[in-house]
Amino acid sequence: MKNLLTIALLFIVTFSYSQEDYVEISTKFIKATKENDKKDIAKYTKLIADAKEDDLAKQLDNDSKKLTFFINIYNAFTHNALTENPGQYKDRNAFFKSEQFVIAGNKVNLDIIEHGFLRKSAVKWSLGKFGKMFPPKLERTFRVDKVNWRIHFALNCGAKSCPPVGIYELKTIDAQLEKSAKGYFLKNSSFDKNSNLLKVPSLMSWFRGDFGNKSGVIKIAKDFKVIPQGSNPNLDYLNYDWTLDVDNFVK
Repeated sequence: MKNLLTIALLFIVTFSYSQEDYVEISTKFIKATKENDKKDIAKYTKLIADAKEDDLAKQLDNDSKKLTFFINIYNAFTHNALTENPGQYKDRNAFFKSEQFVIAGNKVNLDIIEHGFLRKSAVKWSLGKFGKMFPPKLERTFRVDKVNWRIHFALNCGAKSCPPVGIYELKTIDAQLEKSAKGYFLKNSSFDKNSNLLKVPSLMSWFRGDFGNKSGVIKIAKDFKVIPQGSNPNLDYLNYDWTLDVDNFVK
């Protein structure tokens, strides 16, 4: 009888752990990060690290869930790491490649989250035009099915010119991404009718393939009513301010 009770208790504990809602945890994680709640930050960091890979993969079964989860934890990981040790930012490339974060037992870096999961195994320095020929299994397991250009106006790597950090929720992720994209684009673009010159964020140059190249950028500008529907402007890109700013949250 005692053995049966022990087995039952183990089953209940195992079942309860598998029922963690990791998308919801990601939302709580970034909220705790914004509030600088160190106890909850440590709690959610551990829950994400200790997740079983199969359980997490089963939960992240569509792009909305993947976007919510990975945007939130990217921003939380970045903010917490740079708050704890801002000196890392002096060598940004090394920081982005540093495998100091853990997701479901796997050591990962920010580049894997951004370019592997959220950009579907894109080659980092390819202007969004090429994907990896042989992406690793972890990327194939967790990457999105389709790249959503709006992620670039939601991810914050610590630079002053980065978009502000939002608290993304699954039920509103699409509307939130649209609001973030529109707000960032309107703030960081301008159109000179006389010279027919449209200035847009540098992100749209670095990841131009994600945005649909020049025609895609122009379409976005028309959709957000920065330029008239019938116009075909030349493009220029604004300078990016890489000054460290870790407290850039959506108000």
